[in-house]
Amino acid sequence: MALAIIFALYYFLQITGLKIIIAVAVALSAWELLGILFKSETSKLLKSSFFVLSFLVFLVSTMALNLGAIVYAMSLIALTIISLLKLHKSGDLQRMTKFQAHSALGLMYVGLLPSFAFRLLDQDFGLFWFIYLLAVVFAGDTMAYCFGVLFGKHKVMPTVSPKKTWEGSLGGILGSVVAGTICWKFLLTGYSGYFIVGLAAVSGYVAQFGDFFESLLKRVAEVKDSGKIMPGHGGVLDRIDGVLFASPVILLGVVILSHLLS
Repeated sequence: MALAIIFALYYFLQITGLKIIIAVAVALSAWELLGILFKSETSKLLKSSFFVLSFLVFLVSTMALNLGAIVYAMSLIALTIISLLKLHKSGDLQRMTKFQAHSALGLMYVGLLPSFAFRLLDQDFGLFWFIYLLAVVFAGDTMAYCFGVLFGKHKVMPTVSPKKTWEGSLGGILGSVVAGTICWKFLLTGYSGYFIVGLAAVSGYVAQFGDFFESLLKRVAEVKDSGKIMPGHGGVLDRIDGVLFASPVILLGVVILSHLLS
């Protein structure tokens, strides 16, 4: 169903359709993050303020990253002020600092990071780079799972993600490299194969830490899945955690390439 919606939006709206999908995914991710980072927070004002400002950071960052950085800082200041005014009478200093720290983390996670994937679509051959991003991350996820099931013995971070193994990690990097090679052969033929494949390996490896990072957040919050929007598959964050970490790496690669070729 999700794939059908994606293809339909792209068919009718082209790149704009994909941008709409990213924006909806960000809104859903911000909502899911409320249930992870702010699970114990009871103030609707604080949670709704975070939700609105995290989406604002995303929207502004898609237009200009330098302006997005300013809005990120202003949003964090605003959330700090709101939390101080709201909670100072309670005398619960830990609650205040916890909200402020989680706000800084959350604004980065669902505000800044997804804007890099969005901005990939505005680059030369943006659609192909976006496909490359998804292919590298999802192929890495699939191969990591397969290698982990078949050969996994040595745990990477058992306290963070008990099932992840080094064998699975190596399989994931291999999957990302294969996906990157295919994208180079059929979509990004005008660029250096060594650079494209190397970028796939690096971004695929970084994407694995996106998975570890979300696992860490969920374990601390004692949450199994980020959401229930996809029965049997968890929430939106469970699907795009690797994409969030890989997108700035790939965008940096595209910027480097554009400067080298200019």
